[in-house]
Amino acid sequence: HEQNSIRIPSLQMTGFGGGASANKKGGNKKNKKDSINLKVLKPKQQWDRYTSDAMKGCDCIRVAVRVVRTINSDTTTDGGTWLEVGAVKSKEDAYTEAAVIRHRALIADHARRMFPLQVLAKDKLEWGYSTATTAREEEEDVVVEWTVAGKVDDMPADIDKLIGFQGLPERTGFYAPSESNGIGQTSTQADFDTMMTKRIV
Repeated sequence: HEQNSIRIPSLQMTGFGGGASANKKGGNKKNKKDSINLKVLKPKQQWDRYTSDAMKGCDCIRVAVRVVRTINSDTTTDGGTWLEVGAVKSKEDAYTEAAVIRHRALIADHARRMFPLQVLAKDKLEWGYSTATTAREEEEDVVVEWTVAGKVDDMPADIDKLIGFQGLPERTGFYAPSESNGIGQTSTQADFDTMMTKRIV
């Protein structure tokens, strides 16, 4: 499923969602709708949606971040290394870019968990997704082609129920506590218990 991508300036994660001002009485309907779409997503809830029956058969779209400006630098870079952190799904594969945009906070949080020395809390990031890979030559590694997630102006009011995110396994056991669990596989009770102990449900 091909998605159009529009490159936009990257956002700083600190205060994610905090820039939306409260709607005053009599505010326009568009702002009220936007405030609903900007509610904070819960990791376990979106993981459940990723592994739900409604998402079976949907494509697992790989997602990654890259640092475009660090906390100690005023220079924006354009060629940082993409760091893969998980995958998103969307119902009927219809909302890939919206899934990346809505899960930015969860993706960034997991990137900092997986790459604590490379992705810091106040670094400015770009979010990308991949639906294709390219082989260089025989015996060489496969190159993943990343598309920068752009702005999505029009999302369904219930978009959060139509998308899901699952992180890659990492040493803290945040997303994949069982040995065989990986992208595309379902969560287990043990996985849920681990997430409960980490207070992320």
